[in-house]
Amino acid sequence: MSRDFATAILFFLMFPIIAFAQWDTSDIPPGVFCDADSDCFLLPAGPLAEPVPGLIYLSCTGGKPQDIDSVRAVHDQLGWAIATCGKSRNHRSEKLNEADILNLHTKLITTGVVDPSRIAIFGFSGQGAQAIGTALRHPKLFRGIITECAHTGGIDYFDPKASAEQLFFIITREKDWNRKHNETLHFALSENGISDTLIITPGEHGIGPTEEVIRGCSWINEHWK
Repeated sequence: MSRDFATAILFFLMFPIIAFAQWDTSDIPPGVFCDADSDCFLLPAGPLAEPVPGLIYLSCTGGKPQDIDSVRAVHDQLGWAIATCGKSRNHRSEKLNEADILNLHTKLITTGVVDPSRIAIFGFSGQGAQAIGTALRHPKLFRGIITECAHTGGIDYFDPKASAEQLFFIITREKDWNRKHNETLHFALSENGISDTLIITPGEHGIGPTEEVIRGCSWINEHWK
């Protein structure tokens, strides 16, 4: 039995699979499976020499199987596992979002194929703010943070010493209404010796091409310790 098939079977036994009431099964991308919490996963094929990094993808409208497919290159090119959080979304309690994100984090670790010390989180705009806030509150769980056009309204905790090994890849636009938030965060991280990169691209507030996420994951890949 192949390692990836065995991992999927084990995962199915631990976390009941959703009946796909939310999605037509024909819309589920190859290799992606989803559970009863509407969380979806794309795990690496085995056998593996060692556990791989993982990316948790947050969507403003709730993670969907297609979101995994949109950044599949992170899996195909870098070998990472990818997961989407089905319940975390804008206009929902930040605490409820965070609880579901932490639950998803636990599921990734439980698969046995994801390195707990190399998990990154991505979010755009409001879910970028969610990603930053959650990562700063749980710096040992989220070593990498990739955001696009995020604001900093979700930050209520920041311990520079606890975040010393975190890696931030921050993307904003020249005319992004959240640009100042990103520049301020970049300054605060830099002042405290925390590794980060600030990218300012042309345009207004808006999610960018897949290449931005891949670029962020590649940068983080090069800076894991």
